[in-house]
Amino acid sequence: MSQEAVERVPGRLITDEQFRCQAADTLEAACYQEGYRISAAELRLLSRLELQRITELADRLDPGLCRVGGCTSQIR
Repeated sequence: MSQEAVERVPGRLITDEQFRCQAADTLEAACYQEGYRISAAELRLLSRLELQRITELADRLDPGLCRVGGCTSQIR
């Protein structure tokens, strides 16, 4: 596992609504599908992130900083 992946996951959660929605269902599967290889300990730490707060932050970002896409479920 690289530190880079641990740093990239929170950024991806903030800027990518589709990834955020996948992570709301299962963070482990979302990370695996996107090629982030994280250990069980790192997954536990990342799972403590509050997706509601991340969504609130993402809502405040300039759309130019976000990936295009959406999801059908809402994290609210």
